Amino acid sequence: MAVYFLCPDSDHPTGGIKVIYRHVDILNHHGVTSRVLHQKKGFRCTWFENDTAIAYTRFPLGSLLSRARNKIRGTLDPDGIRTIPLAGGSSSEIGPSDILVIPETRGPDLADIGRGIPRVILNQNAFLTFKHFSFDTNNRKNPYADPTVRAVLVNSEHVEQYLHHAFPRLVTHRFYLSIDPKLFFPGAPKKKRICLSRIKNPVDALQVINILKFRGLLAHYEVVPFINIPQDRVAMIMRESLIFLSLGNREGFGLPAAEAMACGCAVVGYHGWGGREFFKSEFSYPVADGDIIGFARHVEEVIKRYDCDPEAVLEKGRRAAEFIRQTYSPEREEREQRWLDSIGQKKCCR
Repeated sequence: MAVYFLCPDSDHPTGGIKVIYRHVDILNHHGVTSRVLHQKKGFRCTWFENDTAIAYTRFPLGSLLSRARNKIRGTLDPDGIRTIPLAGGSSSEIGPSDILVIPETRGPDLADIGRGIPRVILNQNAFLTFKHFSFDTNNRKNPYADPTVRAVLVNSEHVEQYLHHAFPRLVTHRFYLSIDPKLFFPGAPKKKRICLSRIKNPVDALQVINILKFRGLLAHYEVVPFINIPQDRVAMIMRESLIFLSLGNREGFGLPAAEAMACGCAVVGYHGWGGREFFKSEFSYPVADGDIIGFARHVEEVIKRYDCDPEAVLEKGRRAAEFIRQTYSPEREEREQRWLDSIGQKKCCR
C-alpha cells in the first residue's frame, strides 16, 4: 500500500502545497509509503527546502489521453477500477490497494478521479469547496456524499464546522498544522517595520498603509510587502518586524498570520475565519473583515503604544509566539496523523 497526495504543479509559495509535502514526509517517517503526486515529470517545489518523495502521472489527469483511457475502460467495464498510470518510480500505477488524497479544488468531479481506489479529500479551505459547482438545483453531483470517498481531512475548526453544516453525515478528520520553530521564532531586536504578504488583499493593504502614511505615522517605519520569496527569507523579515498586517479573507487556516505570531509580531487584521481559533485578542489585534478604518486605527494604536511603552507591545508578541509554539507544534502535527486508522488502513503515527 502507498498513499499518494495529488498536488498542483505550482512553484509559487503556497501554504497548502507545503502542507501536502509535510503530510508525505510524516507518513514516510512512520513507515507508511507515501508520495506527492505531480503531473509534470521532474517537477518539485523549490521555494522551501525538501527531499520529499514524489511520483508522477504518466499523463495529466483530465487530459485527452486520460479521458480517452477512462472512456474506453468505462465502456468495457462500467464498474471497473480507474487505476492511474505512473511514470517511473517503483510502481506502474495507483490501484485499489493504495490511497489517493485529492485536494478540494477539483470541484464536483473530484470523486471521478481514480474511481475504485480508496480516496480521501484534503480540504484546506472550505470556501473553495463549491468551486466549479453550479446554480442548477437539479445537479446533485456531490463528491462529499460519494460512498467511494472514505473521509475528508480538514485543517481548522472553521473548515470542519463548514463541512459538517453543508454535509451533516460527513466523516472528517482534523489535523493540526505545525509552524516550523527553527524558522519562525521571536527575533530581537525588533525594527520599526511593518510587513505584509503582498498577494493577500492588496486593495485593503494600500488603503491601510496610505491612511497611516498621510496621518504622519510612518515617518520612522519601513513597510515591507513581500511576495514569491523563499520561506527562510519570509521568516527573517517577520522575526525583525514589529507589526504584521493580516489581510487574508476566506482562509482555511491563515498560515502567514500564525507564522508572524510565532515570530513575536504584533499581528493586526483579519482572521479570515480559518484563523479565528488562534487570532485571539489577548495577543493579537483582530479587525472585522473589510473594516478599513478600524484596521488603520488598530495599527496606529500599536505604533503609539510602542512609542510610550515598547515592552507592553513586545510582551504581547511573546505571548502570541508561545501560544503558537504550544498549539501548532511539529510534535502535535505528528500525533494527529491517525486518519489512516479510521479508513481501515495501516496503523500510523503511534
